[in-house]
Amino acid sequence: MHYIAISAKTSQPDKIMRATLVSLCALILCGSFHTAAQAQEREWILDAADEDAFLVFGVPETDDVGVSFWCKIGSGKVKLFFPEGSPSLKPDTQSDFTLTVSGKDHAFTGTTSANEVSGATSIEAEVPADHAVFTALQTADRFAAHIAEHTTTYPLVDAGLENLLRLCKPK
Repeated sequence: MHYIAISAKTSQPDKIMRATLVSLCALILCGSFHTAAQAQEREWILDAADEDAFLVFGVPETDDVGVSFWCKIGSGKVKLFFPEGSPSLKPDTQSDFTLTVSGKDHAFTGTTSANEVSGATSIEAEVPADHAVFTALQTADRFAAHIAEHTTTYPLVDAGLENLLRLCKPK
């Protein structure tokens, strides 16, 4: 009679396979956490209250805002607000910036202020609601803001700017 000895030790290929499987599971798990975090991307949100209307490009229910267009309802003026204008901006000054829409530059002068939430310097400019930049923005799919040496491009797909402008127009 022959007896076959079975080793209690795991063979080397099995150890490698288990380690690979554990690593793969860890990667999949990390990937699912990353996907959940990515789901919190910025989007355009229109909000109107009794006196003010806001069109914000940010993450809902957070302080993460890239740009905001807002107005006193019926004022005929829209404020362009960039919460993180540029690291080189100094608070409480006037600064020039440019929006590029469909290849055309629109120059503005804004007032800077310290952003207590982010520690950056914000910039805001008030613009007539019938300014050519708003006509251009309504037909574009994106625009770029050039603030000091900092440039950021924002998408305009589904922005709904025309709804904000309707609220801002004089009554």
